[in-house]
Amino acid sequence: MAAEGKTRLIRVLLLVGRVLLGAVFIYAAYTKLTHSWTLFAMAINAYGLLPEWAVSFLARTLPWFELALGLLLVFGVWLRATAGVATVLLAGFFSIMAYSYATTPPGETISCGCFGFGEPISAQTLMRDGLLVALGVALTVAAFVQNRHARLAAGSA
Repeated sequence: MAAEGKTRLIRVLLLVGRVLLGAVFIYAAYTKLTHSWTLFAMAINAYGLLPEWAVSFLARTLPWFELALGLLLVFGVWLRATAGVATVLLAGFFSIMAYSYATTPPGETISCGCFGFGEPISAQTLMRDGLLVALGVALTVAAFVQNRHARLAAGSA
């Protein structure tokens, strides 16, 4: 009975976590896709980390990738892989933002480009994105745990 309750809790947490994280990715994509890709390209370029061709490529494709990833999360498709990819992507975003925040000279700001345009990287954006990374890690771990529980249950049936 205790294992059954644990499995139910994992399922509920997975559902809530994947829908929440999926909605974040869908919203992030929406805020970028409703404007010209060049605005997002300017936000990416402000980080000063990529050549022009990569900035252009990311500005045109990343919002569509975020949308697809968000939909896969919401619908629970390939959850272990999808959650893992989302976590790696979020960790990458977070690392780049933290690096930029730490190295940007005082008085200058960089737009994070996370949810539209003009939101400067700040302690608050780092906190928010850090929490999203933590959610992604928890979701990924829970997806693997649930899969293991399902395999064990199928083996004992």
